[in-house]
Amino acid sequence: SATADVNPPERELDKIFDDRSGRRRVTGPIEYANDGNVLTAWGIDVGPGRSNVPRKAVFTLDKPLDGAGGVRLRFMLAQNHGGWNSDDNQNNNLGRFRFSITADANAVADPLPANIRAILAMPDSKRTAEQTAQLFSYWRTTVPEWQEENRRTEALWQSHPQGTTQLALHERNERRKTYRLERGNFLAPKEEVQPGVPAFLNPLVRADNSEDSPTRLDFARWLVDRRSPTTARSIVNRIWQAYFGTGIVATAEDLGTQGEPPSDQKLLDWLAVEFMDHNWSIKHIQRLIVESATYRQSSRVTPELLQRDPANRLLARGPRFRVDAEVVRDIALSASGLLNPKIGGPSVHPPAPGFLFVPPASFGVKSWIADTGPDRYRRAVYTFRFRSVPYPMLQTFDAPTGEVACVRRARSNTPLQALTTLNEPLFVDCARALALRILSNGGSNDAARLTYAVRRCLSHNPTEQQQTILQSFLARQEKRFHSKAADPWVLLANNSEAKQKLASKIPAGFSAADWAAWTAVARVILNLDETITKE
Repeated sequence: SATADVNPPERELDKIFDDRSGRRRVTGPIEYANDGNVLTAWGIDVGPGRSNVPRKAVFTLDKPLDGAGGVRLRFMLAQNHGGWNSDDNQNNNLGRFRFSITADANAVADPLPANIRAILAMPDSKRTAEQTAQLFSYWRTTVPEWQEENRRTEALWQSHPQGTTQLALHERNERRKTYRLERGNFLAPKEEVQPGVPAFLNPLVRADNSEDSPTRLDFARWLVDRRSPTTARSIVNRIWQAYFGTGIVATAEDLGTQGEPPSDQKLLDWLAVEFMDHNWSIKHIQRLIVESATYRQSSRVTPELLQRDPANRLLARGPRFRVDAEVVRDIALSASGLLNPKIGGPSVHPPAPGFLFVPPASFGVKSWIADTGPDRYRRAVYTFRFRSVPYPMLQTFDAPTGEVACVRRARSNTPLQALTTLNEPLFVDCARALALRILSNGGSNDAARLTYAVRRCLSHNPTEQQQTILQSFLARQEKRFHSKAADPWVLLANNSEAKQKLASKIPAGFSAADWAAWTAVARVILNLDETITKE
């Protein structure tokens, strides 16, 4: 038999520990540790906020050992609940453990946590208020009178955010000495140097006016001092760049003497001062920009303006540029109605080619289990990205890798981008969903439906030329899918199981062929340059 101080309910393993066997593997109470079933295991993690806590288990032998002549015990732990790549990065083992033995015939695991047992061993008079509160918090879980409160407390624990591993800075008690490195060679240190800033700038002083060496906090305060406005200039320049495509200083990564001079020095300085005067409020600067007459201008350009100011550095017209990679994806999700607006939480894994996560495409084998359901359609900013394996759709649209910092993205225009918005699985999902919305809410005739589709993607009614071209394309697709030459479900479903689920979603009065024809139209509209261009 076996007893333990924690016996969580049965739960399936997280997806990261999938061993590709198709078997249902679970963790649960201590009985799962010695039931002879390799698919079950004792679970010591009772949820976020209470993980990495020491646990106790006591195993009682069926028959006592006769140790009169000496006994050698060999303990073996079967820890087989890791993923298919447990040799690398899908381990699911105890972090560390200790074995003890006892001759007590009635040995059971102490149900009390170690900290509670330690407090109970103290005299009442020596317990602090916090220790008394800890005792009460444990005691209430043991009596039926507090059952409802315990249930609500447990529900709150289960909603606790899941922590992730992250590096954190911890100040040394005694600072490590720093030296000037000869020609940058760390093997050739020269004279010792002290923390400081260039003498021609405002001085770096301790906040408490002491003569001790300045700290990182002192340096942080120096960075945002009104006498050193470079920080404020840099921030407002990046905000301006986000709205106009190019910053007031085009080289946002370099505001120094080697970078490009500002197109309007007075504007940059005024925005920096305005930023500091309003308590460094980014919202205030954004409101100033979007409500300005400069930003609200039309993006249309005349031949005269194009000749005089091809890069729009004089801001005689509104900005026009392709949006960032993440927004390209979000536009398709939003227009189709698939966008999941949930904020926060863990990263998600949308569909991706499997070969990306094995050598030679990846340095090592990585796990990528595509999410299903609403998480699949969350904003692109939540897409999980390995540092060495960028997500292909985002990389195609010039999103930087995770290996270097990037404050100014390049913008390219390549055939791969058009192929992505036509054929990438998520964009095809968006086209299908948009087609369903068109059939359900677009109107009573094709002209109204085309207007509805264009407005959802381009935010304006179609021009006469656009209407004519799309109407002609729709007619050809309807003829194609209504004939026996083309199977509409090839475009509408990925497999027979999906076909059965999707068939019931077709609005009354329409067929699968109609849905496929409008899906083709939706793919065209979602693939337009105007759809992913800010103007």
